[in-house]
Formats: sequence, structure tokens, C-alpha cells
Amino acid sequence: MKTLYKILLLLFIPCVLFADNEKTLRVLTINIWSGVDYTGIWKFGEYEPVERRDRRFLSLLYQIKQLEPDVIFIQEENFLNRYVNRLADSLSFDVIHQVVNAGIKFGSVGLPTNFKEGLAILANPSLQLEKIDAWKLSGSPGIHSAGVTIHFDEAVFALVGQIKINDIPVYLVGVHLHSAPPDNPDIHANIDEFLHNGSISQKEFKAALKRWERGRERRGREIKRLLQNIERLPGSSAVIVAGDFNADPDSPEMKHFVTDGIFIDTYEYGIRNHLYTWDPGRNTNIDYSTISPDESEKLNERLLLFSAGDGIARRIDYILLNDRFRPHQILYSAIAIDSLAYGVYPSDHYGVIAEIDVSHINADRVDYTLLKNIPVRSRMEFLPILMYDTDIGFGYGGKAFLLNYLGGKESFDIIAFNSTKGERWYRLVFSIPDFEIRQGKKYPLALDFVVDYDKWIHNSFFGIGSTSRYEDRELYTQEPFEIKTTLSRGFNSHVIGRAGLKYTSIRNFNFEEASKLYELHPSLNSGTVRYTSLSAGMRYDTRNSYINPSRGHVVDAEVEYVPDISVNNVAFTSVNVSLQNYMVLFYPKTVFALRLKMESVYGNDLPVQVLISAGGNNSIRGYSQNRFLDKTSVIANMEIRFPIYRRLGGVVGYDAGTVSRNIGVIIDEKIKSSPVIGLRYYMDTFVVRVDAGFGSETMGLYFNFGHVF
Repeated sequence: MKTLYKILLLLFIPCVLFADNEKTLRVLTINIWSGVDYTGIWKFGEYEPVERRDRRFLSLLYQIKQLEPDVIFIQEENFLNRYVNRLADSLSFDVIHQVVNAGIKFGSVGLPTNFKEGLAILANPSLQLEKIDAWKLSGSPGIHSAGVTIHFDEAVFALVGQIKINDIPVYLVGVHLHSAPPDNPDIHANIDEFLHNGSISQKEFKAALKRWERGRERRGREIKRLLQNIERLPGSSAVIVAGDFNADPDSPEMKHFVTDGIFIDTYEYGIRNHLYTWDPGRNTNIDYSTISPDESEKLNERLLLFSAGDGIARRIDYILLNDRFRPHQILYSAIAIDSLAYGVYPSDHYGVIAEIDVSHINADRVDYTLLKNIPVRSRMEFLPILMYDTDIGFGYGGKAFLLNYLGGKESFDIIAFNSTKGERWYRLVFSIPDFEIRQGKKYPLALDFVVDYDKWIHNSFFGIGSTSRYEDRELYTQEPFEIKTTLSRGFNSHVIGRAGLKYTSIRNFNFEEASKLYELHPSLNSGTVRYTSLSAGMRYDTRNSYINPSRGHVVDAEVEYVPDISVNNVAFTSVNVSLQNYMVLFYPKTVFALRLKMESVYGNDLPVQVLISAGGNNSIRGYSQNRFLDKTSVIANMEIRFPIYRRLGGVVGYDAGTVSRNIGVIIDEKIKSSPVIGLRYYMDTFVVRVDAGFGSETMGLYFNFGHVF
């Protein structure tokens, strides 16, 4: 018996040692067919009765369970939320989804009444599936969310998810590109035949050819944008792209994607059990959507193209792996979901299944949470400035941003600006490494060096405290100059410590007659404040971007100390605490951003130059710059940031805040508030912003760079 135990033990040990090293991932993609004809306003036409659609669902579910996939990419599901939730519940899978085309909907109510189509990804719960993003690849501006959709033409999206394998993130990108027949000789022949037999006129023939060409060009642009977005995923990440590309392998679009994107088509390394995923010779569901011209009372270009193209068999559904995978890792691949069950085919498409060896997915993995492993290419952006701002008048100048020109991941951010109301702003920021590059990274040391001269010839003073009156406004010139050096360390990807040394000079002069600043204690109010300070701070930061965050939160605290020494003519301590949160409300990426900020300065006989301000470009927009001054301020900002077109975005928001002599009595102060609207232009390395704020006293128009927070 002891001998038997020893033999069993010897057999068991290798199983334990190598079990974790033999891991595979079974991936399935299937366009499940919406079953509608996409014509109509109140309701789209339906090809089949409800009973048959239910049998198609059961056929799909039966064949999925036979395949036992770990991840499933779904396209063209309708009605999206109900369908994918039903499928996920039946499989006990997690699911993420994105509404793509639905017309005008509030929840499930709207037009067309029977249409709400989109993309979904399902995954075994052990893979920890989460939604990362959704990329709009084409279509006019609109709202596409589970709660609200408003759009008037076809949109095309890619749904981005993430799973974890051995704690390594793997990105999943599900796509359904624009449907236009390929540039196929058989389709040309079909359309020519329609013309020659009199089914269509010469005008209809030319319109169909033009629509056909535009459709292929549109899909080419979608492929290009898809690759651009994939390139922005964290470097060296494993990426699986799957779905209905509506293009065959020899098309220019697919050749561009596979070759330039360096992707592996799993079908090329699998079993050729079928040649096509669109198979009109075998799949009887295609009969529903293939309508010849003589059977249609009214023929348009779209119907003509589908009539000519849907009868051509081709492979248009794919599972594609990026260059983090190798061909030998494709253990199995085949066309699937291709059989009758419950008397029907599940869809008008067949699916694709692939089994991938992911046991060594972390081999040679570069840790991109470490700053030293980030590749950076050199780039320069320049923006000429010509603008108007309520506080500074008409302005002109330029902004330049240079990245990695010295090869140290450094950046130079330079602004030169003048305005008619007398602002003179010259600023240089040198960072090594750059802020955006080091965001979310662990690094030993970073240096930020800032030189900032910002002369305000027509600066305003209204008084001290939240009760200061707008009609008491007086003008004077303020000339601040600052040199600051900050050293920081990323202890991990979220925790950053920093320490700084700063020299500041702020001169007040050129006062009006009988200016209050002459009378206000201390005398430095009408002179020049000079001080050297030390600062220290900590930040917990989970934002996905420094420049333009859409997810994450920030807890930031900093203390600045100005000692009472001979080189300083003031002494004080200031405390700054900020809480920020960012979340995606819906896609196209509409971000809800929130900030709560508290600042206090502690000291005796403090001049106005070092008091805390509220109002203007970066706090309560709609109130004049430095409208309220005191020792403490609390500011709250809320923004909804949404895309408009390409790089152009919009903002609606609300600012509120007040000042007081100390934090203990700030609750007694009257809150000042202002609704805000604005525009954003997103450059590669910075954001240009224009905002309009509507306060109770004034309306403010502001131009600057970077989000307010």
C-alpha cells in the first residue's frame, strides 16, 4: 500500500507544479443578427416572428454551451440591454456593453420602437471583466448610452474591455464596422445586370456606385481610427480584437489592419472547416435580407447594394491577436456557430472560435508602471493665440510644447502673451520627466522648474471678505514674478510625494487716487512682497491621464512655509487640500468631473498679495479675477465634458465658493455661484479651453490652457 501511495504522489506532484502553467483562453465572436430591415421611422420592419427569434436565441445558447468559451464578443444584438443580460444570465457570465444605434430613446422608449442595437463582451467571472472605454469610429455627433440615445445616422463604435490572466491585463476590443460590399467583380456584374435588364435607371446605377465607394472609404477611415486608438492602449499590452469587420481578408482595409497593426488572424492558423462566415449558399437566414430588385416596390441605393452584395460568400468575421502573441500560441481556430439547432441557424453570420495558449502571456513582459520602461517619441506642438477674455481684453501670443527633444522624457512648455487690457504673461515650465508621461507610474525622482511672470496692468481690488461690494472696485497694477523648483517621487503608480523651493515677488503699484490699498494695513499692500518658501505635499492619484482624465480620483494636500527671516518681508503658512473625482457617464466619452478645494493662509498682518482669492479663470468663473479675498477659501467645481467633433469638445458646469477669515466660520458666509459653458480643443500634449461663466454681478469669458482641474 505504501508503494501505491508513493506512485500516486509522484503522479500528483507534476500536476500541481505545471497546472498553473497550462492555461488557455477560448474566445468566440458572433454577429447575432438584429432581424430588422433598418427601414421606417416609428418602427423598423422585422423579418421574422417573435417565436422564430426566440428559437434563434435558444440555438445560439445551445451552440455556445457546446463550445465552452471563456470570452464572447457579440455584435448587432437588439434589443441590447435585454438580450445581452438574458444571454449573460443563461451562461453565468459577466457582461459589458455599448449602445451604438438606437435613434431617439429614453431608456427603452422612443423611435424606432423596436430598435436598440450595440456591442457586448461576455466573460467568465474568473477573468474579472471590466469596461475600459468605447471608441466612436464614425458617425455624426450624438448621445449613445443605455439611458439616453439621440442620433440621426448610423454610428460605428469599438467596445473596449479588460480581463486579467495571471494578474496581467489583456485588452478586448469588440468591433462592428460599416457594412458596404467589397470591391468584388461579381458584385459589379450583378449591378451591371440590374442596369442592363431595366431594373434600375442610369441615375440609380450611378448613385449606387457612389454610395458603394463612400461606404468602402468610410470603413477604411474606421480601420485607421481603430488602429490609432489601439496604439494608445498601455504599451506592450496583449490585445484581442474581434468582431464583424464587414471586409474580406484581401480587402485593402483588412490588409492595412493586419499588416500595419501587426495583428495575427487566428483563422490562418486554424482548421479550415468552412471558408466563409457569410455563406448565402448554406445559411438560410440570409434569404430574409437578400431581396432582388424585381421583388421590391421601391429600390434605393442601399437596397440595391445589399441585393448585389449579400449573395456573395465571404469571410468577414475575425479574431485577431496583436504582436504580444505568437502563431504557435493559437492552439485551435475554426468557424463556429454554424449549425442548425431548434430548426434554425442562430444568425445570418457564422462565428469564429479560437483557443489561445496564455500560460506565458507575461513572458518578457515590460512593467509599464515603471517610468523607465516607457518609450517616448519626440514631438512639438505650437498654437498661435488670438482671443478675448473679460478680465484681460483682446490677447495675442503663442504657446509651444516640446516633448523629449533632449531624449530624457522631458518637456518644455512655453507661453508668451500680451493683451489690450495690459496682461503680460511669460511662462516657462521645464519638467523631467513630463507630467503626462509620469502619470500613473512609479519613478525615483522628477524635477519641475517654473518661471512665471504675469503682469496685470488693470488688476481689480474690491475689498476683503465675502461681503465686499462690486461697486467698490478700484484698479491698480499687480506684477507677480515666481521661480519654483519642485522635486517629486512616485512611490508607486498612485502615491506621489513632493517638496519644493520657491521665490516670489509680487509688486502692487499704479493706484487710483484715494485707493483703499494705501490705507489698508499693512503698508505692503501698496508695495512689494518678497519671500522664499518651502513646500511639501502628498498626492493619491488614480487618474488615467494628467492632461485629460476621464476616470479616477485625487486626494492632494500641500503645506507651504514662509519663514520669518531677513530675506523675506512676510511670514506665513498656507495649506491647500483638494479632492477630485472623474467618471464616464456614457459614450461617446462624456465625463463627469468634480472638485472640492480648500485653501487657508495663517499669519499676522498679511498683505493682499498673499491672501486667498476666489473668482476668475480657475475658481468661480463668472466673477471677476480675485473678486473675493480673505485668509480662507472653499471652491467647488462641477463639469460635464463631452465630445462635439473630432478634437473639439464642450463643457457645461457649475462653480460655487466663498471666502472667510478662517475655516471655522466659512459655513456662515454667503455662497457665490455661477453656471458655466465652454469649449475644449484637445491637442496631443495640452488642452485649449474657452469658458463663459454667468455670475450674479458679471458675465465672464475666459481663455486658457488645460482643464480648470
